[in-house]
Amino acid sequence: RITGELGMTVLNDWRETFEPQVLAECDEILDHDYESGSTAEAAAFVAGFEQRMEKLWDIHMRVNIPPMNAVFGLEDFLGEVVGEDAIDQARLTLQGFDNKSVALGHALWELSRWVREDDSLVTAVKAATTPDGTVTVEHARSGEFNERWQAFMDDFGWRSNRFIEIGFPTWREDQSTALTQLRGFMGKPDSDDPFIAHRAQAEERDELVAALEARVPEPARGDFRALLGMAQQYVPIAEDHNFTIDQKAHAVIRHGVQQFGKRLVADGVIDGIEDVFFLTLDEIRGIADGNDGAGMKPLVTERRALHTQQEAMEPPPFVGTPPPADAPPDPLVTKFFGIGAPPSTDEKIINGLACSAGVYEGTAKVLMSLDEADKLEHGDIMVCKATMPAWTPLFGIAGAIVADAGGPLSHCAIVAREYKIPCVAGTQVATAQIKDGMRLRVDGSAGTVEILD
Repeated sequence: RITGELGMTVLNDWRETFEPQVLAECDEILDHDYESGSTAEAAAFVAGFEQRMEKLWDIHMRVNIPPMNAVFGLEDFLGEVVGEDAIDQARLTLQGFDNKSVALGHALWELSRWVREDDSLVTAVKAATTPDGTVTVEHARSGEFNERWQAFMDDFGWRSNRFIEIGFPTWREDQSTALTQLRGFMGKPDSDDPFIAHRAQAEERDELVAALEARVPEPARGDFRALLGMAQQYVPIAEDHNFTIDQKAHAVIRHGVQQFGKRLVADGVIDGIEDVFFLTLDEIRGIADGNDGAGMKPLVTERRALHTQQEAMEPPPFVGTPPPADAPPDPLVTKFFGIGAPPSTDEKIINGLACSAGVYEGTAKVLMSLDEADKLEHGDIMVCKATMPAWTPLFGIAGAIVADAGGPLSHCAIVAREYKIPCVAGTQVATAQIKDGMRLRVDGSAGTVEILD
């Protein structure tokens, strides 16, 4: 039903209606005066974040489901009308559109080219530190660098290395990951200009659309154009909603909770601002109702220890009752989440899903989180559990991508195709079987990873 209601206009609706609504919610949280009024009033405002979250995630699903369903429909249509070989081509017709992830790569590229104009500034940025979370550059032009850097953080700093986790620092608080990604771009030659690559993607996309349409029988071309029009909204929606809802809105909510945490520290309820993230929503509601918060400190200590313990645990791959063996495949499970690749019987071969074509041999670097981004060097094969938009600049450094999770329509696959590097996702086991320094051959067309040594 939602696909039918919003399918043809969802991208326009996102840009003109839904995104402004999300940004208005963010502005209300950022502009709120957390210092005036009572602690109970501040608690009531923060407790209201739950309703804001529900509103944001209603928008999230409304804008995501229609174009995703359209992609499924386009692939099914071409598979039946043209042939199975057209399905992989259909995914390439979605590439080359402007979106927030592309904008992030372009912004980093422009900053890296400006830094490279001055060899001494390059040396200074390579030696830069983040003692208090912010970048410190010792150079005669540090003022100009700081101004450009701050403009970048104002646009793209509203994100975290952890996906949808308000308890972890944003890039604005800890700029080390962004600095690592800038350094990676600084090491790339001018020939790797992403602006040129993006234009080439758009040209190839248009050529491919024309070639596919020519293969579609004349009576069915109207259906092809309609499905294509809906499906081509998918990548801009997928990347832009993630940037604005999954990242910025959650980063802004984190900011609001931190401001409330300052009140609780001043009242002696907790010892540190970050302790507020170990309180439950019901406890915050209790403070809003007049509870003085007594007894919170030992609870925070207990919960922090439990969190540390649980964070080190390896969760099971699935929770709940698995579907029947004869159940038809769910395209959301296979094409987005990337579950379903058959396990390999060869210990040197890892099976996954073909997500971005090409074959590449190189050295593996296993990144369990973005906190390890500085391990990745130009041309390395990035092996990870999954990626989200905050990982995007690393695609400009890596020679290929291997991921435990994700299918052909996941963020990992989308960005790999934009950067034209091979990608195998949905392996389930890559981060467990591959170690730093291993030589790999990644076949993004076949969906296989071979351990060479």
